[in-house]
Amino acid sequence: MNIRKSVEGLIVMDGQEELKNHEEWNESYYFNFYDRKNQVTAFMRIGNKVNKNEKSMFFFLMTPQQTAGIKLETPCDDKPLSIAGLEYQELGPGKWNLQFNGSIFNPLEKVPTEFKVKMDVTWQALNPVMDYVDCVDEKQAEMSSNVASEHYEQFGRAQGIIEIDGKSFPVEEALGERDLSRGVREWGSPKMWMWINSEFSPEEAFNVTKLSTDEGDVDAGYFYTNSANQPLVKSDIDVKFNQGIPSRFSMVLYDKQGSQYPVEGEVVRMGMVPVDEQMILIETLSKYQWEGKEGYGIAEFLVPKP
Repeated sequence: MNIRKSVEGLIVMDGQEELKNHEEWNESYYFNFYDRKNQVTAFMRIGNKVNKNEKSMFFFLMTPQQTAGIKLETPCDDKPLSIAGLEYQELGPGKWNLQFNGSIFNPLEKVPTEFKVKMDVTWQALNPVMDYVDCVDEKQAEMSSNVASEHYEQFGRAQGIIEIDGKSFPVEEALGERDLSRGVREWGSPKMWMWINSEFSPEEAFNVTKLSTDEGDVDAGYFYTNSANQPLVKSDIDVKFNQGIPSRFSMVLYDKQGSQYPVEGEVVRMGMVPVDEQMILIETLSKYQWEGKEGYGIAEFLVPKP
């Protein structure tokens, strides 16, 4: 599979048009953010598999008291960025309005508690878009083609308001990540993946993915520092588990220039999102330490169901 530049300057791969005819071809928009002051975490995704006539979403909130969310699928329609009360609107380059109006539920309760939620948040990018193709070679791009053949990352600031059962939580200086991916999405294709991001400040953040396949691992991501994205090409990640759930992880991240970034991560709270009959997505708010600096972000683990 050959890698080339499109007219717009984005990286694309030869054979992409053929992949677009695959039943599992997917376009996915994901956002997250964490407000330290109110300790509110939000993560959400809208995906469209047009060849399968399937649009899907999840929306979750995590607070110290509760984790609750909703996940569902519907047929595709003429509003690909709106489903079940969750709606995205692109306001300009790197700037989005994220809204939700509906009910979410605690998935761990036998009789799930319902929470009425309204959210209206503006998400503004703080770094240039990072294209994962800048991190991988042709073989690694082929190895990841059953998960997403196009993958773009960016971190940013979220501001707005969230209401939970009528109680308002201002979202003031929250930081988070957005992810745009296009390509075949077969959840059971990788043996597992880790997708980890942290924001230490509006000037320093990272994102890293480790995708494990039968052919080997694919590592990609960025470390944003000194006003530039440094492409990550390798990651050593040691995860400690507690009753099958990730609890701590130590990482050394390597960029293209040979720099190393040692990072310690600790899970603060988590939610679980079943994605198919075989795999489950564990989404965690985690706390990170790097060079004496403290950051927060989402650490996501796709693992086989126990």
